[in-house]
Amino acid sequence: MSNKALETDPVVIRLVGGLGNQMFQYAAALALAMLQEKELLLDLSAFQAYQLRSYQLDRLRIPQDIYSGAALGGPVSASFAARVMRRLKGGPTLRDGVYREPHFHFDPAFFSLAGQEILLDGYFQSSRYFPGVESLLRDRFQPVAPFTPMATSWAERIAASPCAVSLHVRRGDYVTTAAVVHAALDQGYYDRAVALIQSLLGPQAEFFLFSDEPDFVAQAFAKLPRAHVVRTDQSAPWEDMFLMARCQHHIIANSSYSWWGAWLNAGPSKRVIAPARWFTPDKLATCNVLDVYPDDWILLK
Repeated sequence: MSNKALETDPVVIRLVGGLGNQMFQYAAALALAMLQEKELLLDLSAFQAYQLRSYQLDRLRIPQDIYSGAALGGPVSASFAARVMRRLKGGPTLRDGVYREPHFHFDPAFFSLAGQEILLDGYFQSSRYFPGVESLLRDRFQPVAPFTPMATSWAERIAASPCAVSLHVRRGDYVTTAAVVHAALDQGYYDRAVALIQSLLGPQAEFFLFSDEPDFVAQAFAKLPRAHVVRTDQSAPWEDMFLMARCQHHIIANSSYSWWGAWLNAGPSKRVIAPARWFTPDKLATCNVLDVYPDDWILLK
């Protein structure tokens, strides 16, 4: 792992959140760095205060070029005044030398950013932020270490299935903390998604169930035929994502983790079912989430 300051006028991305969020942030920054022919540096300073998740991109085949300049700091959003100024100027807003994502949906002005130093602060949860670098991302978004024995066994079972469908249930902080932004999906969403997948793929559909609470999933889907609860080594939590990617089709949660599990599957005939309720109703009332979904994914209410 190298530590680099702003010596070559790089693109710097402030990383925060879980693995899925970190991957979105990296993907957007990589696309901009490639466009600008700049070096890409990773700012890890936010993890000093962020305790919920740790930095995990070092578990992937990503160059570990770490930014050692002053921390970008500040919130991962622009102020109301900054958003107004951006609209008036018709271009990207830079405040204190940092571009802060102005809203959840894709900002076309992102790719008009220019300057010696490009400092990025946001979540960038849309594939529209990384056109043209998909192959490079799929190469870098692979685990550095081989699968653990438990994951290897599941990978073999998935490969042997004629019609493997990943199904992800996100629990954890979605049910243990106040549901201000995200909330766990109800059983109705999964029942509808399973029925739709079965109608599209036929009775050969075989379900591989992933969750941070596998015991809950085993009970909730006890009557689902041809279903297996995937249990892997808890010391390697990133492996579930790459096992999902080995499935042929996907039912995802409102989670960037299973979003990437589905996206990393490059199969041209894959079917992906995603929840229209990405956030809580209060959050959805003030947020446009449509750009989070690739055009060929199926949305279910």
